[in-house]
Amino acid sequence: QLEEHRRRHQEALRRDHRRIGTDLDLFSIEQEAGAGLVFWHPRGARIRLAIEDLWRRAHFAAGYELLYTPHVADISLWRTSGHLDFYAESMFGPMPVDERDYQLKPMNCPFHVLTYASRLRSYRELPIRWAELGTVYRYERPGVMHGLMRVRGFTQDDAHIFCLPEQIGDEILGVLNLTEEILSTFDFRSYQINLSTRPEKSIGDDAVWELATAGLIEALDRKGWSYSVDEGGGAFYGPKIDLKIEDAIGRLWQCSTVQLDFNLPERFDLHYVAADGSRQRPIMIHRAIFGSLERFFGIMTENYAGDFPFWLAPEPIRLLPVTDEVLPWAETLQA
Repeated sequence: QLEEHRRRHQEALRRDHRRIGTDLDLFSIEQEAGAGLVFWHPRGARIRLAIEDLWRRAHFAAGYELLYTPHVADISLWRTSGHLDFYAESMFGPMPVDERDYQLKPMNCPFHVLTYASRLRSYRELPIRWAELGTVYRYERPGVMHGLMRVRGFTQDDAHIFCLPEQIGDEILGVLNLTEEILSTFDFRSYQINLSTRPEKSIGDDAVWELATAGLIEALDRKGWSYSVDEGGGAFYGPKIDLKIEDAIGRLWQCSTVQLDFNLPERFDLHYVAADGSRQRPIMIHRAIFGSLERFFGIMTENYAGDFPFWLAPEPIRLLPVTDEVLPWAETLQA
């Protein structure tokens, strides 16, 4: 057992994304700029661009549309969303501008909610699927920051689906299918699935909770994935599915999540016009596949031990002219 522990420890050191990132000149953390802030070098940026391009193509094919939202918002937005009550310790402090206080966003969710609320929606428009590679900022204590795994500024691959109650099962299944499609492209095919149900303290109608939980279970069963149930382990605003991926040396990493959110539609008073002309509250599904793109990059780098597949490799081909006579031809080929 001790020998196996030593072997795994040495293998983890060999795969450390911080060392590989330096050796391959992929990224750096510049303390002069601030702790936990990532600088992407040309080679790392090339890999990141390939990841983002794949992500966008997969989302367009799955019927999503893209959003781009601001990095800051008036403090009143964070008060309405509940972040000041429940998440203030993880947010950077207010910035006074023109007699108003602004704060960096720790999450993209309220911005997608505001986009939905920008006009009245009809039931005929639902489901609406919006996705964003949005940079967020969260305060992390100095002692817990670690390479790309725990940083203060990172990009979330957030998506929000606004749908009818009867669409929950199909939409969750669509999320699970898209998650599997994207993760398997990076050779992550072994997952640990956890379903978390209603906690003792929660908001929302009993019937909606039951419908939402049944929708998650239905999607998991239709997908054929085995899963464990954490009774009462859901968020106060909705049940959720968490997915952990297993890397090449057997470590589990929490990345993907899909959850129902009854909180924000209530706080922002979201509606759609139903078939009978009444105004109804939409179901809001929050999901992320990579979670933090920076963290996923670190996990992926360690999984491959820096030996990236051809389509991701920062330098997939190197030309080595053996004589001066072929140098012009090599330069033409390089161009």
